[in-house]
Amino acid sequence: MKEKVLNLRPTQFAVGMLEVDEKIKEVSQFSKKKIKKYIKKNVVPVVRGQDNELYVVDKHHFLTVCYNLGIKKVNIDIIRDMKDENLSYEEFWNWMVDNRNSYPYCQFGEGPREALYLPHDIRGLADDPYRSIAWFVRKAGGYVSTDANFSEFQWANFFRSKHLLKKFGKKGLPEALVEAVKLAQSDEASCLPGFEKLSFHEKDAVKEKVYSKGEEVLQKLDDKDIAEHLQ
Repeated sequence: MKEKVLNLRPTQFAVGMLEVDEKIKEVSQFSKKKIKKYIKKNVVPVVRGQDNELYVVDKHHFLTVCYNLGIKKVNIDIIRDMKDENLSYEEFWNWMVDNRNSYPYCQFGEGPREALYLPHDIRGLADDPYRSIAWFVRKAGGYVSTDANFSEFQWANFFRSKHLLKKFGKKGLPEALVEAVKLAQSDEASCLPGFEKLSFHEKDAVKEKVYSKGEEVLQKLDDKDIAEHLQ
């Protein structure tokens, strides 16, 4: 079943925009055939609410990438249809949160926030830089992917609590990523989903990888700023 991207209602407040930028760069190089496969592979799970709206359970980053690349429709899977269930607005959203189908915390890691303040569509999602840090660290091998809902937000909040970007902002991304890898391998992180202890040499390799990626991302941000300034 296909649905328009802008007809899908977010159930979280933020995504990692640096992660989105990375994926946009990757997907924009795809052929038309490969883009079709990419869309077919990424089926978006949704819940149909008591108000007949379609609420996104996962793949907010994917949808943001699609919107920015002009992809109008995606495949969806209605995992629960609550249209005919006699639920109030409040009961519906309590069910969504209790069943981990909504993440009611904002880009600052604060909450829970009321569903009233969720963006109407994917265009209203805010940027959480620490969510991007969590993604970069996982992609480099600092921890492993799991099926647990919102696991990368848990890592993002862990890194946020250490104020990794406070001193230099995004300009300090390479150093922040290296520090994030160290934290991901610490005993303090052992309770987080996907924690996996690396050998000394594996950890060094991951730190080198994230530092390089951080420098690459900064260069792209600088190039983007220059391009926008020249327009």
